[in-house]
Amino acid sequence: MLRSYFLRIPHALNRVNKLYISTTVKKGSLLQNYLSAVGNIFNSITIHGPTVDEVTKDIDLSNKTCLITGANSGIGFEMAKCLSSRECSVLMACRNPYAANNAKNACENSHLLKLYELNLASLRSVKKCSDEILKDQPKIDIVILNAAVFGLPWTLTEDSLETTFQVNYLGQYVLLTNIEHILAPDARVVIVSSESHRHVSWDFNHQLTPTEAMVSLPKQEYTSIRAYNISKLCGIHFMHYLSYRWVNSGKSVFCAHPGSFVKTRLCRNWWPYELLYTSMIPFSKSISQAASTPIYCATSPELKGLTDVYFKDCRRCEVSDLAQDLHLSFRIYDLTKSLLRDRAVAAAEPVAVKQSVAFPDVDETTLVTNYSG
Repeated sequence: MLRSYFLRIPHALNRVNKLYISTTVKKGSLLQNYLSAVGNIFNSITIHGPTVDEVTKDIDLSNKTCLITGANSGIGFEMAKCLSSRECSVLMACRNPYAANNAKNACENSHLLKLYELNLASLRSVKKCSDEILKDQPKIDIVILNAAVFGLPWTLTEDSLETTFQVNYLGQYVLLTNIEHILAPDARVVIVSSESHRHVSWDFNHQLTPTEAMVSLPKQEYTSIRAYNISKLCGIHFMHYLSYRWVNSGKSVFCAHPGSFVKTRLCRNWWPYELLYTSMIPFSKSISQAASTPIYCATSPELKGLTDVYFKDCRRCEVSDLAQDLHLSFRIYDLTKSLLRDRAVAAAEPVAVKQSVAFPDVDETTLVTNYSG
């Protein structure tokens, strides 16, 4: 009872902080990014929740195959270890083959794990990885798009895109759409998301279209937090697009927030973040607890028949207004196609680019409705 009342305090502070940001602070400023990080701290103090072993108890995953990006450390490794312990075959798509091999050997059922080299900052590497998967695998039942970077200085990839955007969103978009036709009829896709998507502020209405500079930030507009937040917002809109594309197909797609300030290698790129994440350990989830929400989305029988839902703490959760805007989902989809078309030499056009999907006009009163908690 006492803990329940204690937990209300940071969430109340977070609401006050968000109100101050929305009414007083200049959008896109360093102060806004700082206060957004403070808001995440308030929001991260929560009941820690179940572990991966608890959410997969009594679930039979034999004869299932799961692809996980970024599976050699942190939450990705925890998910790979859990799924293989339940007799699931796991495809580990990782940038560092040496680290991936060490991670594989650390798993009890290492014979169920297969490694694929994947550098999401290179569309050539994404194409090569997807080609190898298509050659080896007749069917994939689960895809968990987990890989991410955070806290990077501004850099461009070999494809001339801002690195955080390409790694966290575009590269994984290409990977999934390239292997889409071997997904099982009842496949589940889980996009690891973040509550930080709530801190994106874009000033445009439904008549305007997002531009490359809005998602792949130029150096003068770049902060690592802002780039990360935008990439996670794009991931939620990717979920909306896939659910529309797969309507009545039997396939499902979910977004899952694992938890804020979980101590993984995600924060390794800048020491202030490392210090902040370390200081939050008493209030944040363990890695097993953080991995439980994506694993729940990937495996739970309770979710059969559901799709296009955002989860936090293994519960359905409402997303931001900007993340619910289905008009924006379609425009980000069009922008994604355009970015890939311009780089067709580096990556063969994925299924989603080759096959144009005709989206109807959308009534603003009938957007996504699956968010009630």
